Amino acid sequence: MENNLQFTKLPFSVKTAFYIVAFLVLFVFAIIEAKGLLIPFTYSVLISFILYPMCKFFEKKGIPRILSILICFFIVILGLFGLFYFFSTQVVSIVREFEDFRGKLLGLVHQGIEQYNKIVPNSKLDDESLLKKAQTWLTESSLLSGTLNQTSNFFSGLILVPIYVFLLLLYRTGIRKVLLRFVHTDYRVAFTHLLADVQQVGQKYIGGLITIIFIIGLLDSIALWIIGVDSPFFFGFLAACLAIIPYVGTGVGALLPALYALMNHSPTMALYVLIAFWAVQFVEGNFLTPKIIGGEVSLNPLAAILSLVTGGFVWGVSGMVLFIPLAAILKIVCQNYKELEPISGLMGDEITQGDEIIKGKEHTPRKPFWKKLFK
Repeated sequence: MENNLQFTKLPFSVKTAFYIVAFLVLFVFAIIEAKGLLIPFTYSVLISFILYPMCKFFEKKGIPRILSILICFFIVILGLFGLFYFFSTQVVSIVREFEDFRGKLLGLVHQGIEQYNKIVPNSKLDDESLLKKAQTWLTESSLLSGTLNQTSNFFSGLILVPIYVFLLLLYRTGIRKVLLRFVHTDYRVAFTHLLADVQQVGQKYIGGLITIIFIIGLLDSIALWIIGVDSPFFFGFLAACLAIIPYVGTGVGALLPALYALMNHSPTMALYVLIAFWAVQFVEGNFLTPKIIGGEVSLNPLAAILSLVTGGFVWGVSGMVLFIPLAAILKIVCQNYKELEPISGLMGDEITQGDEIIKGKEHTPRKPFWKKLFK
């Protein structure tokens, strides 16, 4: 007779469960309502984490803190300007080949309408009605308003983020001292290490993003080169940079080389481009991003995907970018508090290390049913 492990019934408190659920609901509601303030500030905190080592390097050389911060800003702006110059020169040379784009596109639409009218009986679809329907959809749908909303928020954040970053780097010593005052003197050394670990998350996240961009750009470029599209590395790495913006960036990154192939080659080649980019996006979304981004910030793939989905629900596109490093910061915080340590285990690699279960001293595992049949 098997000696099964005797389990004790777990306690359950309706009061505690209510408080937890109420807190989570209010917390989610608060961060949604305050996203106009929190999104730029969160970007600023992560960027300040990234620029901190560079700023500290210049300060060790004897350069004043304010001047060191300005030098870091100048280096970042210079790098962004270099990337912009490279892409803009390539775009200028490619745009010249798009002069007859409108005529070719309207011709393809007309051919598609003719084929549709032949296949579908009693169909009276024509070019003018189709264009009117498309215009009405763009005007009435929330897609256009949502895009304009995101654009306006982007430009407002573009002004606030540099100010926040400058102030965070300038007053970082005072901010650290004030935060230490919330902690008992016996735990201040451990809390200092916690702050250092939190700062490193931003750097590791950016390193993971750079790795993703390089891999996607290389895969897209090789695919375009095999298909035979001109300027494959430009289109490939442009799509990789745009892929940082989920959904919208991926669609635009695939649409540009597809349109180029459509105008200069054939519809079949454009279809090949879309299929190739879809395959790369499938690999990136299901394997590369959860593994590389999640791995760089010590998150398992499940926690990384949940962070992406939750971020998209709460803060939209910005949330999908920010919630992975925020989840990694939460994991680090949970590691340093005994009561919250199980949450850190759920977010880390412990859930991928095997399927062992807790067993009693005299517990014998149950035999599989197929062994009982031949007993």
